Amino acid sequence: MILDATPLARPSAGLPLAVLLTALTPWAVQADDIDEASLGMPQAEVCSARYIEVDSPRPSDAGNGHDAVREGFDTRRHWGTDKNVERLGAGQTGLGEPGLRVHYPEGTSSPGDDKEGGAGFYTEPAALAGAERACLTYRVRFEPGFDFVKGGKLPGLYGGEAPSGGETADGENGFSMRLMWREQGQGELYEYVVDQKGTSVGRGSWTFPSGQWVTIEQEIVLNDPGEANGLARLWIDGQPVLEQRDIVYRTTPELTIDGLMFSTFFGGSGDEWRTPRDQYADFAAFRLYGPSD
Repeated sequence: MILDATPLARPSAGLPLAVLLTALTPWAVQADDIDEASLGMPQAEVCSARYIEVDSPRPSDAGNGHDAVREGFDTRRHWGTDKNVERLGAGQTGLGEPGLRVHYPEGTSSPGDDKEGGAGFYTEPAALAGAERACLTYRVRFEPGFDFVKGGKLPGLYGGEAPSGGETADGENGFSMRLMWREQGQGELYEYVVDQKGTSVGRGSWTFPSGQWVTIEQEIVLNDPGEANGLARLWIDGQPVLEQRDIVYRTTPELTIDGLMFSTFFGGSGDEWRTPRDQYADFAAFRLYGPSD
């Protein structure tokens, strides 16, 4: 895939270090099949301030990560939680609430590879049923000195069957809007929507540090069927980093937003993606928001 550089807005004063270091370079790497005119910087305030909180899933008090996920996130669709997830107490997160530590064992990449690393699960909160717009926030903390290698997946919003792994999003079967980390911690939106199959959007719009919590905030607004007017926005630590317009998520009104697609692993697949040693990342403070009107 050929990559182009797309200019973004100039950074404002007071940006946190994780964002400022990237924003000082006024270019974000961009896939060549994304229309540059559809990209920009969010002008709206963070979506958590404009939407109503409808769900705050968190690990249950179960003694192991697998049960903590199944009970706390009310999910029956999951992988890797029995081997690669442990529950963190509120004292371990330092956030006043529990979290999850996801392990990426040495030599692992995607869940389809020989040796499984990371974990995944899906939520479907009743409060989001039929939602055509939604907001997700959560916090991630990569272990100190985390080796980002070539990249890996991070959670995001989804609908329908949540296409991934090279599947085609056809407008009826669903969409997924995960994030990724890339080399040296560069961040991006990684989307499966109509005409975009696993597409990198806005790579380098921000940079993840290691050893500290980072707050991710994602808003998506579905398109009207037959129109290319969908929207995605991202904020990092409260600062705007990426807006994409003119997205086609769906071709039928029956496809709506279902919830959180928790998905994290190294890859891609293959030797060049695999983590060279045992590593982990922590996740906490999940919140889902629906529109106030």
